[in-house]
Amino acid sequence: MMGDLTKNFSRREFRCRCGRKKCDAAPLDMRLVTALQALRDVVGHSIDVTSGVRCREHNRRVGGAPGSKHLEGIAADIQCDELTTLELKRFAEEIPAFANGGIGIYDWGIHVDVRGKRARWDYRTKRK
Repeated sequence: MMGDLTKNFSRREFRCRCGRKKCDAAPLDMRLVTALQALRDVVGHSIDVTSGVRCREHNRRVGGAPGSKHLEGIAADIQCDELTTLELKRFAEEIPAFANGGIGIYDWGIHVDVRGKRARWDYRTKRK
C-alpha cells in the first residue's frame, strides 16, 4: 500500500475514529509514523494500525487510560497478520524510538509509542 506520509502509511490510518466532525484530537506526531515505517521495513509485511490518534471522548469510549499516549498523537495500536504478537513486539524492540518508548502486549496485537522513556506492559489474557 502506498502512503501519503511515508512509503507505506497514510494519514487516514491514524485519524481518530470518534466520528465527530469537530474532533479535537491532537495532531499526529511524525516521529511515530517514521518509527512505524522503520518497523514495517524490518518486518517486511504490512502493519495494520487499529488505533492511532484519539480525542478524549473516543479514548473514554474505548476504555483507554486517562493519560493515554494516543491523546498526544504519539501512540498506535498495531497488528500484523503474518506475525504473532510476541514476534511483532520483538521486532518493535529493534526500532530505537520504540525501544526507548512504550510497548504493550495485548491479545489483539501491540501498542507502541514514542514517549521518550522506556515503558513495558503485558495485558494478555492468553499466553502462548
